[in-house]
Amino acid sequence: MTRNRTHLSPRKHPLHCVDQLREAAKQNSQRAFIARGANAERCPCCLMASFACFCDQRTPHTSPINFTLLFHYTEIHKPTNSGRLIADLFPEQTKAFIWSRTTPDQELLDHLDHFRGKSIILFPDTEKRTALNKDLERPASLETPINVIILDATWRLASKMLHQSRWLDDIPTFAVSDDAQRSFKVRHAKHDNQFATAEVVAMLLAQANAETQSTALANYYRVFNDHSMWSRRRHNSPI
Repeated sequence: MTRNRTHLSPRKHPLHCVDQLREAAKQNSQRAFIARGANAERCPCCLMASFACFCDQRTPHTSPINFTLLFHYTEIHKPTNSGRLIADLFPEQTKAFIWSRTTPDQELLDHLDHFRGKSIILFPDTEKRTALNKDLERPASLETPINVIILDATWRLASKMLHQSRWLDDIPTFAVSDDAQRSFKVRHAKHDNQFATAEVVAMLLAQANAETQSTALANYYRVFNDHSMWSRRRHNSPI
């Protein structure tokens, strides 16, 4: 019997960089990626089960910060991945690439060269990066467009991506401040210091005084999280 994995609903939003990257990854893959719940009819935009679609909650904004999403290949197809929410809300300021340890995409290298001296890697301080003297105390001025590189993977894989990519060595690391984290916990939800990618970027935006964009992303993440839980139940019922 053939699995029902077709998308019956039309797209509600135009393709952005993460959508395009996902489609390219599918075409280049030698085997199909079958996620949990693959039999469900899914919205082709938000990737939730059709009854849990949250596309009506997506309102694009303009960010004062540019974002470069580096996806570990295991993340790009996951409906639960929150990094894609950044492209949902800030499509004009976001680029997305699949990470490679030794052979990064030439378009990515050209993109980073365009932001030479204006890029930071959003990642907590580590001993290896400190030894390279590649840590920042605060973001660059928003008067000069900055590019924030986001390693989208589990904590273990993101650390591997950072420390095994010699082509990232010249780019400084930036960690969201403790004050921003405490403020986020108070304003949005209780946490055990395990934040999703979208949440960390919301904190960064707040720290960079982009409160409107920060609040929009934090609220959008909450909607995404609620609908992800609903989608996993695999039946049409309220959250």
